[in-house]
Amino acid sequence: MDAEFELFDDDKSDVNAPPSYHAVSMSSISADSVQCKPSFVFSRAQTKQIRTTVLSLIRGMVITPDFILSSVGPTLDACAASLPAAEFSDILQESNIEGHTPLYWAIVNKRPEVLSALYKFITAYKHDSFHDVRLACMVTNDHALFTRLSLTSAQLYKMERTLNLSLGCPNEIQVYEGDTENQFTVKMQITMFQTRIRVVQKLRMEFIAQGRIWGLLFHVGDDTRWAASIYLSKHSLPARPKALLTVEAQNEQHQVLVKEFQLNEGYFLAASE
Repeated sequence: MDAEFELFDDDKSDVNAPPSYHAVSMSSISADSVQCKPSFVFSRAQTKQIRTTVLSLIRGMVITPDFILSSVGPTLDACAASLPAAEFSDILQESNIEGHTPLYWAIVNKRPEVLSALYKFITAYKHDSFHDVRLACMVTNDHALFTRLSLTSAQLYKMERTLNLSLGCPNEIQVYEGDTENQFTVKMQITMFQTRIRVVQKLRMEFIAQGRIWGLLFHVGDDTRWAASIYLSKHSLPARPKALLTVEAQNEQHQVLVKEFQLNEGYFLAASE
């Protein structure tokens, strides 16, 4: 399946990463300072101090420019040993650093080693952190990471998620930049499409291109035939897409389907909530 998009923005603006931050002094903070007995029996003041110290260490990992990467593993292990597992996972998914999660900053500041280390302590996304990580991938225009972290909104819908897991249906989505600034091509391989659309009625395919999260929604219409529509995910800038969707069936006996998406003059596609 090929989809070619040509975007026309009303007010062209680049999506830039947030400003860099000054180094945080780590001279008074060390991994040893958060080590404690495994019983987790503390006073309220002690617990607050431990959380503050742990958060300071994590902040240093994701923001401080000269943080030593080799210390990430031992420091995180010490932090994790200082708090119950659920509480430590919560800290990693709270918007406690300049309004964003540590995961967000690890992505925006391009620290893959730190990101991988943080994910070892997360068993499942919380709703807000899921969207924060999606936003980070959009800000950095990183479709590959978006795919690797399984950040499509289909993960939020239990039936779609369960069906994909039970059928073992990974979707292959590749994004290619075009020859001109506002063009790109997306190639999708959707396995067991007919079965999935009959069961869940809707299929969401999402990808990142041109600093936006785009979605292609397949759904069953009133006439019981499937239809397709384009949408922009939350926080994406408005755009005027001019797209051509080409559907090639695996069986050569079926004809190629072509659908064009184009807005009327003066209209823009806005992000959905």
